[in-house]
Amino acid sequence: MQRRRKRLRAEHKKTMGKVALITGNDTGVGKTHVAASLARVLVRQGSVRYVKVVETGVIDAADSDTHLLKDSVESAVVLRSYRAQLAPVAAAACEGKEVSLNEIVFEAQEARGSAWTIMEGAGGVAVPVDASGADWRDFAIALQVDAVVLVVENRLGAINQMRLLEAYCSEIPMPCGFWLNEVCPQGAEIVRTNEEALALAKIPTWATQRHAAEPKWMDLSWAGKVDP
Repeated sequence: MQRRRKRLRAEHKKTMGKVALITGNDTGVGKTHVAASLARVLVRQGSVRYVKVVETGVIDAADSDTHLLKDSVESAVVLRSYRAQLAPVAAAACEGKEVSLNEIVFEAQEARGSAWTIMEGAGGVAVPVDASGADWRDFAIALQVDAVVLVVENRLGAINQMRLLEAYCSEIPMPCGFWLNEVCPQGAEIVRTNEEALALAKIPTWATQRHAAEPKWMDLSWAGKVDP
C-alpha cells in the first residue's frame, strides 16, 4: 500500500500545479489572513485552490476558516476537521480518531489544484500531526511542496521567533520565507525596529503586512513570474 501511494503521489504531482504551504511560529498569527492575501496575487498566474489540511475547534461550517477565502480563491476544501479546539492529535483523539502523516500527505496530494494550491496547516510548524511526532516540517518535505511561507506575528519579540524558526526549518530543502503579519496594531517604533532588524539579520522575508491592510511589500521571486 505504501509503495502504491508513493507511486500515485509521484504520478499525480507531474500533472498538478505548485503548492505553497502556509505555517508559522504559533497559532493565532493570521495564517488564513495571509493565505487570502497571497491568493489574491497568485491568481494572476491562474486558478488558486485553498486547502486547509487540518482544522480544529470547528463545530459547524461557520467556524471553518474556508469562508474567509471565498472571494480570493477558485475553491476551498478542508481535509480533516475536528470539533475540539486542541492540537490536531488531541482533537482527533477526542473523537476516537487518529491522524497519520502518510494519510494527510496522500490526501493533500489528491487535493492539489491545476495552477497554485495554498495549503494551510493547523497551529505552528512544530505541532505534532500524528502520534510519531511528525510535524508540518515533515509534511512539507514529504509532499515536496514548492515553497513554505512562515507566518510570524509582527510584535515585540518577532525577530527572536523568526531566528528560532529559521533554524528549525533549515532542513527543509524547498524555499522558505517569512511573512511578518501585524495581527494587532503595533506602535510605529516596534514596526520600524523590527524591519531594521530583519535587514541586519538577513532573515529571508517575503512580505510584511500591517494590521487590516494588504501587504506593504512582497518578494515573489520564489513563485515565478507574478506582478505584486
